[in-house]
Amino acid sequence: MNVPFFQILKHKALLWPLGLINLAGTLYGYYWYQPQLETAKWYYYPFIPDSPTASLFFTIIVFLWIFNRRSRLFEALAFVTLIKYGVWAVVMNALMLQELGTSNSYLTTMALMLMVSHGAMAFQALLYIPFMTFRVKELVLVSIWVIHNDVVDYVLGQWPRYPALAEHIQWIGYGSFWLTGLCILMGYFFVARDSIDNKVA
Repeated sequence: MNVPFFQILKHKALLWPLGLINLAGTLYGYYWYQPQLETAKWYYYPFIPDSPTASLFFTIIVFLWIFNRRSRLFEALAFVTLIKYGVWAVVMNALMLQELGTSNSYLTTMALMLMVSHGAMAFQALLYIPFMTFRVKELVLVSIWVIHNDVVDYVLGQWPRYPALAEHIQWIGYGSFWLTGLCILMGYFFVARDSIDNKVA
């Protein structure tokens, strides 16, 4: 049977394990952030666990697709944040390994695991572009969310804790703002600019 590749991507036999894997990763991510959340003020909670919140957005849209529903806002949130925090974490862990070296096998293994898992987050967003249907107005709302998140992280000091990189936090924050802009532009050029009528059903 000749089934187009993109139709396979949205087959429920693939979406179910994809959704469950992302759900498991999301729950682990929130657990990973628990020490930082315990010392933070409650009103920072939505903006501290960046990566698990991004994977939560994707988990939501996957299960919506399974039940033949959709949310353009959550699709926009998932697309931008998966790429933003996926790429960010890969770079941060690579810099951490460069700073600390690879003599500690536990830290090295953990950093490599985080690089692979977060790289997969960004890859998922790119892979599912044909099914995204968000428009400019959803992208504007997402831009406000992500830029505000950057302010909370790098102006108000709630960025994910990488002690080995703390002395470089100003440059990390600077790069993060540019990465946000790039991800928003990608959302516009790859999805929002095109008519939703041209998307794969």
